[in-house]
Amino acid sequence: MAQLFTFMIPWTAFACLYALITGYSRVPYAAAKDGCFFQIFARVHPTKNFPHISLILITVLSVAFSFVDLSTLIDPLLTTRILIQFVGQIAAVTLLRKTKPNMLRPFRIWLYPLPSLLALVGWIFLFWTTETKLKLGALITLLLGILCFLAWSWLGRHWPFRQRSLSCPGEKRI
Repeated sequence: MAQLFTFMIPWTAFACLYALITGYSRVPYAAAKDGCFFQIFARVHPTKNFPHISLILITVLSVAFSFVDLSTLIDPLLTTRILIQFVGQIAAVTLLRKTKPNMLRPFRIWLYPLPSLLALVGWIFLFWTTETKLKLGALITLLLGILCFLAWSWLGRHWPFRQRSLSCPGEKRI
């Protein structure tokens, strides 16, 4: 029985890595296909029809990060996720409700804005109580992401660097 469990540990690790690699390789591929990431990642293998460049990138990153201690990897990722995703989503919901109040929404937030404010306070508290080096890492990651987005937008003349036109695409002129 011990031999079976010993065999199952690396088998499970391999299965997890395989699922990570094949699943996450679609993220840079899809972003590149939409024009929101480097176009080299939009390529598919000429005969097998899968995103091979993206697969190579995710494989190399996965193998490199597998040599890092798990807590060293999880703590910074979670801290960064709190700042960028969770606080960002609250800001996005608030901004969307302010800028497009008549937009059709299939789901409503009961007692809005109270749940958003409570969630924001909770996430900021969790972020504030983490180690200083993790907070700095999350802030640096956010800053680098903003700088990369601005560089990409400037090179492609996307928002906020696109010249304003008199009408938006799809908007009817009067």
